[in-house]
Amino acid sequence: MTANKHFKRRVRERARRTGESYTAALAALRRELARRQIMQWQRIEKPDFGYAVRIPQGWDERPPNLKNSPWETARFGDRTDRRHSAIVFRQPVRPADSALELAERARSSLEHNGFTDFDLAEAEVGGAPGAVLRCAKHDAGRSWHVIEYLRLDGEVVFCLGCGTSQPAEDDELFTAMADGFELLG
Repeated sequence: MTANKHFKRRVRERARRTGESYTAALAALRRELARRQIMQWQRIEKPDFGYAVRIPQGWDERPPNLKNSPWETARFGDRTDRRHSAIVFRQPVRPADSALELAERARSSLEHNGFTDFDLAEAEVGGAPGAVLRCAKHDAGRSWHVIEYLRLDGEVVFCLGCGTSQPAEDDELFTAMADGFELLG
């Protein structure tokens, strides 16, 4: 029953986000689940930071770019296909903060860097309550779309930040990565 409840919530969220009918969103998510079952994954543990991330087979890990953020812990991507990538951040926060409040703060930072088209919502991240922030940066006829999945663990927020130039194609990939995000210990 629980898995069905969570799946129905994802269908409603997709229908709301895309403007599709519930039936169309349901069909799209069922196709996504079928494709995801054939996707090969690798699980990478980051015990020093307290998490494990599931990324597609063939993606590799790169060192964090601390100029981007001092809270960045890892970068992942496919060297042969630069249309998508992922970054994981781990940052201390006040215990009273909610994931949605933290997503709103991330919005201000992203706005400052030229991102627009924001959409924030509560979401499930790795089987636990969290938030999702979607936005895009448009430049010279190109767009870079970012989806940040935030999950709290006490006084720490984890953020799986996924970026793509093809959001329609990568939405299910990033959703699967967020579903597979896990806290260690």
